Amino acid sequence: MSRPFFLFSILLASAAVFPAEVYRCLAPDGSISLQQTACKEAGERIETGEAQAVWVSLRKEERRLYEAYRKRDRKRIEAQRKAERKRVASRKEQGSMTCYNKQHSLDEVQAKLRTGYKPSEGDRLRRRRDYLEGYLRRFCR
Repeated sequence: MSRPFFLFSILLASAAVFPAEVYRCLAPDGSISLQQTACKEAGERIETGEAQAVWVSLRKEERRLYEAYRKRDRKRIEAQRKAERKRVASRKEQGSMTCYNKQHSLDEVQAKLRTGYKPSEGDRLRRRRDYLEGYLRRFCR
């Protein structure tokens, strides 16, 4: 354990042990204020002791409301998950259909390159073949 971390741990532990100092101060106009610094005029120090939090279970009405919120949230979250699964499945289906179409286009271009073409079509067909092969390599295989 590093030295700074150890010192910080000691500081936190010691802060939790000592009670907080709170002063009840009486202002000249008669109002009362609570503060952490000593009063300039009349006032007294109040011992607070250690603060302790105690778990209290929910009342019946609160429990019912809590369960209603949980049920509503559960339905909303499940609907979101279902919609996401549907989107993913649709995206996969569209992706496979797109890949099928690109593969079909590539087959047509390669067939055209094999069977013959006009001189003006050669560059266009080769560029299209390169594009389709790159697309299939990148997204479909």
